[in-house]
Amino acid sequence: WAQQRRELPPPASISAAPLPGRSASADILRMKLSAPAGAFRQLATHMPEIPRADLALALVTLWLGRLCGRMDYAAGFIFMRRMGSAALTATAPVLNVLPLAVNLHATEDLPTLAKRLAAQLKKMRRHQRYDAEQIVRDSGRAAGETPLFGPVLNIKVFDYYLDLPGIQAQTHTLATGPVNDLELALFPDENGGLDIELLANAQRYDDATLSRHALRLMALITQFADNPALRCGDAQMLLAEEQTQLAHLNNTAVTIPAATLSDLVAQQAQKTPEASALADAHYHFTYREMREQVVALAYALRERGVQPGDSVAVALPRSVFLTLALHGIVEAGAAWLPLDTGYPDDRLRMMLEDAQPKLLITTQAQLARFHDIPGMEYLCYSQPLPVSDATPLGLSLPHHTAYIIFTSGSTGRPKGVMVGQTAIVNRLLWMQAHYPLTADDVVAQKTPCSFDVSVWEFFWPFIAGAKLVMAEPEAHRDPLAMQRFFAQYGVTTTHFVPSMLAAFIASLTPASAGKSCASLKRVFCSGEALPTALCREWETLTNAPLHNLYGPTEAAVDVSWYPACGDELAAVDGNSIPIGYPVWNTGLRILDAHMQPVPPGVAGDLYLTGIQLAQGYLGRPDLTASRFIADPFAPGERMYRTGDVARWLDSGAVEYLGRSDDQLKIRGQRIELGEIDRVMQTLPDVEQAVAHACVFNQAAATGGDARQLVGYLVSHSGLPLDLPALQEKLRQKLPA
Repeated sequence: WAQQRRELPPPASISAAPLPGRSASADILRMKLSAPAGAFRQLATHMPEIPRADLALALVTLWLGRLCGRMDYAAGFIFMRRMGSAALTATAPVLNVLPLAVNLHATEDLPTLAKRLAAQLKKMRRHQRYDAEQIVRDSGRAAGETPLFGPVLNIKVFDYYLDLPGIQAQTHTLATGPVNDLELALFPDENGGLDIELLANAQRYDDATLSRHALRLMALITQFADNPALRCGDAQMLLAEEQTQLAHLNNTAVTIPAATLSDLVAQQAQKTPEASALADAHYHFTYREMREQVVALAYALRERGVQPGDSVAVALPRSVFLTLALHGIVEAGAAWLPLDTGYPDDRLRMMLEDAQPKLLITTQAQLARFHDIPGMEYLCYSQPLPVSDATPLGLSLPHHTAYIIFTSGSTGRPKGVMVGQTAIVNRLLWMQAHYPLTADDVVAQKTPCSFDVSVWEFFWPFIAGAKLVMAEPEAHRDPLAMQRFFAQYGVTTTHFVPSMLAAFIASLTPASAGKSCASLKRVFCSGEALPTALCREWETLTNAPLHNLYGPTEAAVDVSWYPACGDELAAVDGNSIPIGYPVWNTGLRILDAHMQPVPPGVAGDLYLTGIQLAQGYLGRPDLTASRFIADPFAPGERMYRTGDVARWLDSGAVEYLGRSDDQLKIRGQRIELGEIDRVMQTLPDVEQAVAHACVFNQAAATGGDARQLVGYLVSHSGLPLDLPALQEKLRQKLPA
């Protein structure tokens, strides 16, 4: 048992709630099932060499594993333990529950699984006198901690019907004791039938959920009866009505025009040339004036050798010139590469080395940071350009790359994501249809340009005749500055990362909220999980509807939406708002380890499909091939593996559950812990290093993400490390 304990996989459960160490509740749900008429008998006939009890056990362990999304897990198995004369004659249950390691293989068939489990039980039976409690004590754990196993299985070769001559009787179970999670008793009868009794902890399951899971077990038995050669990984866990529901949810096809960002903006400028378009604290442009500046800059880029399909880097502080630069690059048919001027020089240099842009647009003040990069051409841009006309150049095409945004990389080097024109056009047209802007709207540009949310801020207003106002550089970090900014410009539309929304709410009073938020019509959140309590607090302070958006950089900003206000918010019973439903021409897939769809309520890996997928990673065909994989459900199409874990809710919305890897999102920023580890390992006198995210002061979180990054270092020399000096070196290599 010492060896078994070391090799025992973690326990699992088909409930979404964390598995308790020991339940004290006697509130139990009971359900009695019978296998579909003739199905189990038909299956047993196809596999005469497999005892019916072993076959039943294999089916149930496969059902549990597929529903909990685990290839390896620990279940409990009940042994009679009537060994010795005293135990043989005792008039009471004499039982022992021992941990059974279940290891599923996608490519094996049911008989192979049944034989492996039978061999394990045969070995365990020889050692069944050892108590499970003793195994827990031997491992040095307290009894109330994480249990050894999840669901408990039992095989009974007879049922307990009483048949007393002359007496009509009914059996009543007075008490079974607490059920920690789920218990299943299997009754294979001599006629080839199979009955199953389920006992479930009512604090972890409800009747509806348990009934659906039971239907899936019956459907699984039927699948193997119809196809005995079926592989364990190919069995379907979705019910027919669930397949129909998911197909309907992902039926998002909408025809969009073959247009580019510059096409859409030019069309709007023709409609409303004298309308207010763009402003900051120093400049103001109408649509006509803005287009004149954009076209003038595009000609200037052409004179510097920029061709359609090239990339142009932009290192400008937030101002109207940052917006004009991005539009000018697109007008010239090129892709923009945003460089956050707050990033360390080393990181910016890596991005420029990888992207090899044709030109860098910056300011005189920033120029010194880039002067030593070989072959780099520069254009300083901080004043309006002389203009002639605003006739569109027509150089941007739908298949061109629109922008390249770098995200954290696990290798220690950031990776560039290339997003095409058609992808972002689809995203913006969906947003305008779903949350329509008008000429009366004022959109805030306050998201750093290195964060892809900024893309819709820079372009959405200009396809709808609205106005974009630029916050002062770094003002997005100051809640009081944001209050003044919203009030000054009458902002109607803005975005917050949930952590910054929490800080903004903490800065509000009923009086200041009434003043600074009065003009707000719609507020968007994305970048990390949005706490439900935070949304309810926002709703008590303001009348502005809150909307939750979700999407990775690799899929044109956002791929799903969910209202975080009104009736939808009132109906949320989880700690965070669902990420919701797919946008136009986009599909959400939640698959298990076998690449099969999971039923509602079951956790799986989230994959994305459709028009918004990025073109790939810049100069990284290997990484592109590993994350943008062939779609097994649509030949010839691609599917992006997000690394996020999610599940379908009964409403059809998707709920985000966490990550399946070491990537984090803290205050909206994607962070690869491996990148931090590798940079720390290059520090002087550091032999080993690892980064971790933890919470020091939950009370200070004010509803947002309270995690902080912590580095653990081992000195090579054994001498104390100079931590302030090491922190300063990290600041030179990693973004703050």
